[in-house]
Parts: sequence; structure tokens; C-alpha cells
Amino acid sequence: MFLLLLIMSLGMPLHQTAALFTVTVPKEMYTVDYGGNVTLECDFDTGGHVELGDLKASLQKVENDTTLLSERAILLEEQLPLGKALFHIPQVQVRDAGQYRCLIIYGIAWDYKYLTLKVKASYKKINTRNLKVPGTDEVELTCQAVGYPLAEVSWPNISVPTNTSHTKTSEGLYQVTSVLRLKPHPGRNFSCVFWNANMKELTSAIIDQGDLESPEIRPSSLLHIFILSFIIALMFIATMIVLRKRLCQKFYSGKGTTKRYVTTVRREVDRAI
Repeated sequence: MFLLLLIMSLGMPLHQTAALFTVTVPKEMYTVDYGGNVTLECDFDTGGHVELGDLKASLQKVENDTTLLSERAILLEEQLPLGKALFHIPQVQVRDAGQYRCLIIYGIAWDYKYLTLKVKASYKKINTRNLKVPGTDEVELTCQAVGYPLAEVSWPNISVPTNTSHTKTSEGLYQVTSVLRLKPHPGRNFSCVFWNANMKELTSAIIDQGDLESPEIRPSSLLHIFILSFIIALMFIATMIVLRKRLCQKFYSGKGTTKRYVTTVRREVDRAI
């Protein structure tokens, strides 16, 4: 009974102190461009003068129901006396996106708030290609762009099926490629549209069918041609060496036979004399 009363007596001032200390956020959601800088803000109210020695502020990233201290966020300590905990993240990467918990401890009181950081990379640079398909009367139109999050690609006013795929770069961005194969339509231009639904962003590019490219030989094909040519050259050289060796052997063999024949004739003449 005494222990319970002691806990209650200690808990009451703790609760009262905690009630006076609050953490608020002027902004819960941050959207920043890939490679840009961002500063996440948490405000706190101590009810009076801020004793920096009693203050601890940290930004933790929430992942899979666990929280880890963010190693990318830098606390701007000069703003702490003003009741502001500012966490600066330079050169934002894709891995920085997610939910964060801003935890501030002041003496025996503490409070926290959640913040969300979204990273976007616009699909504004769309590379296009208009290629003649070898052995057919068709052309292949290609649109390719890199961005984040994953975007959808459409070809307006086209009923032909398209082939759209994506891969991830080492930076975590998406490289989206959409290919359309159809018969040529002289004088008609085609457009591809990238729709980033998560960011409500739309970008597009136009392909002029007048800029028709010839199929290029891939480096791998050039390597195969070089290897094949090298093998043929080696076979030719080896054949020439073998033939020359045989001719030389035949020549020297014939020369030796003639010499032996002449020697024999001379011996017979000498005997007759």
C-alpha cells in the first residue's frame, strides 16, 4: 500500500510536468525533389525559458514498426532556444522517403509528433526513338524516362498494344521504358504520356515519324563478328602453313631421290669402264 501511494505521489508531478510540455508540427507532410534539401520542423513549448542542458531532440525514422535514429538528419541547434527543433536533410535521396518521429525530451517530460517525407523525381526528360524494324514494314517507337515514384505510360489515340517495363537504378529511381510497334503513318506524330499518380504529375513527349533511325549494330554483335573473322583468319593461316610444309617436304624428298639416282648411274658407269 505504501509503495502504491509512493508511485502515485511521484506520478502526479510527472504528469503535471508532461502536460505543460507539448510538441507541435507546423507541417506534417513534406514533398521534396530528388537531390534537393529539406528541413523538418518540430516546435515545443516548455512553458518558460528553455534550459538547453535539460533538452534532447532527435528524429527517428519509422520502418517496419521500428524506429531508428536518422543518420542523415542534422539538428540545427541554434534554433533550440527559440523552441524549434529543425532537422536538415541535404541532397535528399529516395531512401530518405518515409515516416519520421520527432521526439523531444525536456527534463522528465517528453512528447513527440510524426512527420512524413515524400521524395519525387520528375519524368521531365523523356528520351524518344523511332526505329525501322529490320525485315518488316513496321516501325518501333520508344519512350524512356527516369523518375520517382513509378509512373504509368500511355499513348493517346492508339489502339495497338504497347510494351511497358521498368527497372530500378542504383539510386533507387525508376527507369520506365514503353515501346509501341506499328506500321508507319507518314505525316503523323505520336505522343507518349508519363503519369505520376502519386505526385499528380504529368509529362509527355512527341515522336516525329520523319526522324526515322536505321537499326544500329549492337556492341555484342560487333564482338561476335570480330571473333568469327579472327577464327577464319587463323584457320586460313594454319592451312597455308600446313600446305607449305607439305610442299617443302615433297620438294626435298624429290631432290634426295634424284641425287641418289645420279650417284647410282655414276657407279654403274665406273664399273663398266
